[in-house]
Amino acid sequence: MHGLYIGLLMFLGVIAMGTTAYRLEGWHLSDAFYMVIITVFSVGYEEVEPVSTAMLRTITIIIIIAGDASKVYFVGSLVRFITEGEIGKAMEEHRKSRDIDTISGHAIICGYGRIGQTLARALVAKQFPFLIVDNNAERVALAHSHGFQALVGDAGDEDSLNEAHIERAVVLATVLPNDMVNVFITLTARNMRPDLRIIARAEDPATEKKLKQAGANEIILPAFVGGMQIANSITHPSLDSILKDTGRHLKNDLKDLGVEIIEHPIVANGVDDRKTLQQLLRGIEAQCLVLAVKKSDDSLVQHPPTTYRLEGGDIVMMLAHGPIA
Repeated sequence: MHGLYIGLLMFLGVIAMGTTAYRLEGWHLSDAFYMVIITVFSVGYEEVEPVSTAMLRTITIIIIIAGDASKVYFVGSLVRFITEGEIGKAMEEHRKSRDIDTISGHAIICGYGRIGQTLARALVAKQFPFLIVDNNAERVALAHSHGFQALVGDAGDEDSLNEAHIERAVVLATVLPNDMVNVFITLTARNMRPDLRIIARAEDPATEKKLKQAGANEIILPAFVGGMQIANSITHPSLDSILKDTGRHLKNDLKDLGVEIIEHPIVANGVDDRKTLQQLLRGIEAQCLVLAVKKSDDSLVQHPPTTYRLEGGDIVMMLAHGPIA
């Protein structure tokens, strides 16, 4: 872009200086400007005034050389600007394609709406590789602008899932707002990978059964989860504040009572990942009381049932007489 400006200024400078030079030789302004234009653009019309003196011929020669040089410089800069832009785009597309071709052990996120964007940010925070598939080119462009790997495609189509390397993925999350589309994507992915872990979003609780039949391992109902969190905040405000208070005074007070708040992290793919609370606390149930499970997004699942299944990134918060094994 800088070269374009320089070329344009050079060209305009030649016109201005040439017009001024003819004027200094006694020509009218309109005649001087006209002479410069037909000379610079090599039109070859008849000269408006006789170029009979050595000075006029010198001025004309200089205008021809400088005008052609500025034109060549400007056109060359323009071609370079266009070419570099196209080459840059091609190289960027090649890099994205290469990165997708080498991805492995990743999550496939089907849909980059509000939930898809939230999920992507959470996975970035956990440094978990993922690839977004969306049939909307604008949303894919948005994902690219956020620095995420994404491709345009119908996640319910086998070709798109093959392009997303479903054979190397460890989990697929279909989080589109349309339940029937999520059912179809789940069915397609399950047929392609019987061993793949599939998490599906459902807006209508009635769809949960269909998603399970299609092969989803887990079904998330955002409205239900959000409602439960709001209800817990209303009915257990004191517990929520206690769990968020990790100050020294609270810990000392609890220690005086012979208990302490234990935060037990669940490591992804670790020994406790995918265990239920009942399995985690087997043999030490009498020594501790689970208060909540802190999710990776800092939300709290308060008073979870013993059947609650833990995930990597969770932190089990409990009152205990000592650290658990």
